[in-house]
Amino acid sequence: MPYFTVSDSNKLVVTNFKVMFSSFKKTNKFNKIKRYKAKLIIKYADPQVYFTVRDPYQKAISFYKDKFQKIPQNADFSKSFKWEKPQRVFFPLMGLSVKCNSNEEIQQALLNTSFDDFVGLLANCYWLDEHIHPQHWILNHPNYLMLTDLGIKAERLSVYKMDRAGEMEAFANATGFDFSKRANSTGKIMAPQTISPRCLEIINRIYQQDFEHYGYEMRQA
Repeated sequence: MPYFTVSDSNKLVVTNFKVMFSSFKKTNKFNKIKRYKAKLIIKYADPQVYFTVRDPYQKAISFYKDKFQKIPQNADFSKSFKWEKPQRVFFPLMGLSVKCNSNEEIQQALLNTSFDDFVGLLANCYWLDEHIHPQHWILNHPNYLMLTDLGIKAERLSVYKMDRAGEMEAFANATGFDFSKRANSTGKIMAPQTISPRCLEIINRIYQQDFEHYGYEMRQA
């Protein structure tokens, strides 16, 4: 889960998957905890909470590059292998099944999915996995039956954009985040050169409140 205590402090870090989560796991001062424990800490210890966010367009691109390109490209089927849940939620929409299709067939289907097609699929399943949820849901999740609202006081919440160097420097100074522990990079995977008007419309609709809450510019289709 994307919640971390910070050693020797009354500080809590909250993020989303594909928003520095893998790097945070490698920071020695950050201790990964589950949502229920984060809720208890917020309720009883009133910590300062540091929340990292990302440009919704870049977050969608990063997810596509990782789950639809990088992982399939590097899959080793000679060993025990299992497709991840963030990939499996797309399979029914793609006519795929881990029971009916071979790993090789699934691999090719993922690799052959264009970014435009991925975004079209995303519109029909974004609520099914935390990797593709709107980022603000992590604070007050509409789909959870329990622990819906983390209950963070506005004055105890600081928001940092991971794509703004100055903000991440301030985040590191405040929390002890170790920039040398960057992980799960998809930089070597070619990104879409443009985002089509149809994709812009879909991403804008799904993540509208993320754009509004966190000050990212929403491009017009």
